[in-house]
Amino acid sequence: MHQPSKWWAGLIAVAVLWLAAMVFKTASVEDDIAPRARAAVAASAPTTAAALKVSVAGRDVRIEGPEFSPDQPDRLKDAATVEGVRLVDGRYDKLPTPKPYAFRAARNGSQLVLEGGVPTPAVRNAIVNAARSASASEVVDRLGYALGAPAEFAAIANHGVAQAGKLNGGTFSLADKAYSIAGTAASSDIYEATIAATQQLPGGALLTNVAILPPEAKPFIWSAVREGNTVVMSGVVPTDDIRRGLEAAAAKAWPGTSVMHHMQIARGAPAGDFDAYTSYALTELGRLGTGRVVISDATYAISGEAPSSAAYDEAIAGVGNLPAGLTLAKAEIVPPEVKPYRWSAEFDGTHLSLAGLAPSTAVREAILGSANGQFDGKPIKNQIGIARGAPDGDVAKAGGSLLQQLARLSQGSAAINETQVSISGAGLANVTAASVREQLASTLPAPFAIASVDVRDGPVSPYAFGLQKQDGRVRLSGYVPDEAARRDLVGAATSSFVTETVEDGLKIADGAPKDFVTSLKATFPALARLWSTTLAAKDASITIEGDAIYDKSAEQVRKELADATAGGEVKLADIKIGLKPESPPLPVDACQPAFNGLLEKGRIRFNTGSADLSRESLALLDHLVDIAQRCKEAEISIEGHTDSVGEPEDNMELSKRRAAAVVGYIGDAGIDTSRMTSEGYGETKPVASNDTPEGRAQNRRIEFVVK
Repeated sequence: MHQPSKWWAGLIAVAVLWLAAMVFKTASVEDDIAPRARAAVAASAPTTAAALKVSVAGRDVRIEGPEFSPDQPDRLKDAATVEGVRLVDGRYDKLPTPKPYAFRAARNGSQLVLEGGVPTPAVRNAIVNAARSASASEVVDRLGYALGAPAEFAAIANHGVAQAGKLNGGTFSLADKAYSIAGTAASSDIYEATIAATQQLPGGALLTNVAILPPEAKPFIWSAVREGNTVVMSGVVPTDDIRRGLEAAAAKAWPGTSVMHHMQIARGAPAGDFDAYTSYALTELGRLGTGRVVISDATYAISGEAPSSAAYDEAIAGVGNLPAGLTLAKAEIVPPEVKPYRWSAEFDGTHLSLAGLAPSTAVREAILGSANGQFDGKPIKNQIGIARGAPDGDVAKAGGSLLQQLARLSQGSAAINETQVSISGAGLANVTAASVREQLASTLPAPFAIASVDVRDGPVSPYAFGLQKQDGRVRLSGYVPDEAARRDLVGAATSSFVTETVEDGLKIADGAPKDFVTSLKATFPALARLWSTTLAAKDASITIEGDAIYDKSAEQVRKELADATAGGEVKLADIKIGLKPESPPLPVDACQPAFNGLLEKGRIRFNTGSADLSRESLALLDHLVDIAQRCKEAEISIEGHTDSVGEPEDNMELSKRRAAAVVGYIGDAGIDTSRMTSEGYGETKPVASNDTPEGRAQNRRIEFVVK
């Protein structure tokens, strides 16, 4: 029954069938287990599963890759033991734990190379994606997994990679949480953005080193423009500190003004102190109402309009005071326009002050040169400003013409108002208003014209006065210091020279010696006694020549003149008194008219209540003596009269004594009085009412009656 030799064929067929069944069954089991095991691993290690390899052999699962955490083997073993799994075999590579935990991103030409450690595949992918987003360069991933990454590593690394990717030659490194970045920005905007990004680091990163360079600008240009209520600063500056300093300085310099800036950070600033350059330029811009300042490399340009003459001078001075290392390329500063256009000069006798406007510094210097020439040695205060708007014509020559005339004054002022000029003051010795006007008119350039010349004639030197008495006239000539002095002298002459007509030929001028008028007046009573006379005063010296009516009066006049001039500043230098030629006799019938003619011009006066002749009457008496001398054939009665004041008997007696005193005076003059009588009538023969002062004055009289 047993035939083993016949079994082999059957056994082989059965074995083949069994093997085929086993193969098909195993493949079916693996296809079932593998996806479930991989899903379980991915769910258990979502951030690291991408770095792990999960394979299935029959009902056995093998997991290979880095060991990202100590619990990973057990955790994944449990996770991978899904239904149908017989065995889970974990084969993990131990990861390093570097200290410090280092990461680096470097942009090298067209590549952005990532190196260093990352904690998980998820972090790795995030960093790579960030690198691709930050740069158009090819991203080269040379990262490796490592344990010990600091908290928020991914956020910090992504931040650094994003910034480094924007920079030419950009590098970013992270050592634990120490953040360093370097590179060169291709534009100011990128520079500003990357610098700003370093100020807001994520995850508690510590900024260790920043070496980000701004772009290079050639030429290196910065500018500021002021117009109206707006100041705009543009261009490039080397640092943010300088930029912020300029903003603060502008806001302080122009409060209430809109200060805007379009300044960017760049390399390429000129050698030297760029901060000082821009601060200087901003200060100079502040002197202008509208204007522009530009720094281009190491050159400086300024243009604009000054709001005032003082600001213009300051701006021009500033151009000459550039900081070291800065050179001037252009300065186009215009002064303000002013209307009306005025200039003035004032001289107080010791100092000259110049003020007002000139159209340019050259004109101002020309006027100052004229002032120095005309007022040599005198202190000059120059406050002339520069402004536009001057009238057509040579302002420098007009100012020089006025200064030439002002120098002829002891004090005064001169002015230009548009095309009208004026001058006022007091002349120096022998300078008159007429001469000032004449000379000014001859040198003043067109279209300038004289508006006014209010110059007081200067003192006369020598200061002269003359008096000439002859033929019934007294002529006054020469100078007196003012109108009051003129009236005083003319009045004194009229009172003293009662027998003559006084002619006023006086002029007013400064320069009179002290007590000049008083000294002259003191001589008049004595001079009035002379028949003819000439007085010449020159400064403080008086000379007198004249003819007396009789010998005794000559001596008396000499003494009176000496006494009159004694003790004063004005001295009697010389006196020559002779006798007049003897006058021809008068017929008797001509004597009464001659006496009446003199007595109509003046009255013989006496001291109050007495028969003493007053000094003021001596001149009249001497001329009456001359008439008496010429009327040798006439019988003459000299009669005295009084007013009604007092007792009649007393008045009668007083009138007799006064008449006798006149006869005695004539006799003392050397005249034969044997043909003369004296009578007194008191108040009995009035010629006017005694009820008024005027009437009583007329009644008090001496009469010469020819019989």
